[in-house]
Amino acid sequence: MIGNEYFNVLWYGEVLFWAPYLLGALGPMIAFYIIHKIYPYEFQFTSFNRFVFNKNINKKVGIIFFLYLLWRFLMVWFGFGIEEPVSILYMFINLPLMIIGGGFEEIGWRGYLQPNLEKIFTYIPATIVVGVVWALWHLPLWFIKGTVQSEINFGIYTLMTIILSFSFSTLYKYSENITLCVLAHAWYNGCIGLAVYIGYNGYLQLDIGFKVFLVYIIEFIVSVILGVIYNRKMNSTRIRVTY
Repeated sequence: MIGNEYFNVLWYGEVLFWAPYLLGALGPMIAFYIIHKIYPYEFQFTSFNRFVFNKNINKKVGIIFFLYLLWRFLMVWFGFGIEEPVSILYMFINLPLMIIGGGFEEIGWRGYLQPNLEKIFTYIPATIVVGVVWALWHLPLWFIKGTVQSEINFGIYTLMTIILSFSFSTLYKYSENITLCVLAHAWYNGCIGLAVYIGYNGYLQLDIGFKVFLVYIIEFIVSVILGVIYNRKMNSTRIRVTY
């Protein structure tokens, strides 16, 4: 942002732009790693790598994640009206970049911030706070022309991150696997990138029409319901164990 405004450098797409961009994208993961090293007794797992690259995926978790991927396809096809197979291929090709440039944020958001906020607030307020923090973290990208965020109203973007905060927190609660959240986040970024850069004949824009709005509302309602059910179930289990 400062480079753009005052020094006419670090424009989106330039080689030098990607260094601070990736540093920001990896910031939540880096912060989590530092906290893990300083306060290891706060964590129930044995190592940072074991937590991030959790390979324990049972049948139920696999089905949940598969349904999530299908829902994203529905968002692209029904919501944004993108039907070309070649365009859909874009998401797969760019998935590794999306993991590094966004997916790893989940290690900080869902892996640390969400569960710790739920020790202070109840589930719904904690999830909203994470969504707002997540949106504010990306605020500098609105001052850089060419980014996906620069073409989205910040208020709408914040609402989107709150909805996604519920989606990803629900996925994490039921799967207990941060790796799947990383992939889910990256997959979503690929979908939005597809809609912004390809969905409008090459023009950089994102129109939130009725169909897109409907998809997000359904996702929000389902995520909140599943999250509330999970938390009530866990609270009931804790009470039974206490007695």
